[in-house]
Amino acid sequence: GAANFFTNAVNTTNQGLDIVLAYNKRIGKGKLTTSVAANFNTLTVNKVNTSTKLAGKEDVYFSKREKAFLVASAPKSKLNFTASYDIQKFTATLRIVRYGEVILLGYDNAEQIYKPKVVTDIALGYALNKHFSINLGADNLFDVYPDKQDIENTECGGAWDPVQMNFNGRHYFVRLGCKL
Repeated sequence: GAANFFTNAVNTTNQGLDIVLAYNKRIGKGKLTTSVAANFNTLTVNKVNTSTKLAGKEDVYFSKREKAFLVASAPKSKLNFTASYDIQKFTATLRIVRYGEVILLGYDNAEQIYKPKVVTDIALGYALNKHFSINLGADNLFDVYPDKQDIENTECGGAWDPVQMNFNGRHYFVRLGCKL
């Protein structure tokens, strides 16, 4: 048989740079709020620690595939631009996110490359009163999907892994907000 368990047996080094720039300006009767955020990372698996009974079997205990999945969990880059304009009770928000390339290993140990993708979100909001608001919008407005992969080699058994972004494509929403 087989057994699954969780452990903290991997030593890693994660180096990165986060940059956030924000700008606010009154335009007409409203307020424009913008931000640009960038994140750049390098994650390295330094060592797999095992018990003495598993010494020499580190690659079985934490395989190349699992190492690649761990490294992919900290993508090398992500860029985010957000702009919001508020005027009286109305709000309009635009968000553009660029997800960097991600490389995984399939069950056959072949590389699965997910090329960079850009996703656009948009929302319109209205404050009903000081406690309630309503928002209508679309996440992934242009229906962008990750690169297709061999379904026999993905973690979830679908056409792609959810490594960069939502893998369900465009999503419309209506949201009711409440401030207590």
